[in-house]
Amino acid sequence: MCHPTVYICVYYNSQICNTNEGTTFISNNTKTFMVNKGITFTQLLELVHQKVNIEPHQHIQHLYFQCSIFESGQPYMYTCFILGDDPNVRQMFNIFYNNPILPFVELFAIICDNNNPSNNQHDSTSNLEDL
Repeated sequence: MCHPTVYICVYYNSQICNTNEGTTFISNNTKTFMVNKGITFTQLLELVHQKVNIEPHQHIQHLYFQCSIFESGQPYMYTCFILGDDPNVRQMFNIFYNNPILPFVELFAIICDNNNPSNNQHDSTSNLEDL
């Protein structure tokens, strides 16, 4: 079965913030690439790992999907949810395809250093506890 391809933009090494517009990703580090809509969570995680050049001593602790909530054809709020399995990835693509205005899927990767846990991005995920 042939699945359409989708552009993915991954933000990494930065933070997630709650703003007036909702949950947003703030980062100067991005990678954009194409994936097949039939990709599994494990395949997506491996591809993100490869594309953002994660070192062998690092790992992706969390992968978030940011989606826009539209009203009258305009985005008025952003929210996100954590990707953790294949149903989450399918849900991400369903949301994306139901919002044809979106140019690409936005993901945020929390990268952790296995050798130096004190430098990990713990503060960025704490912003999501109230969501």
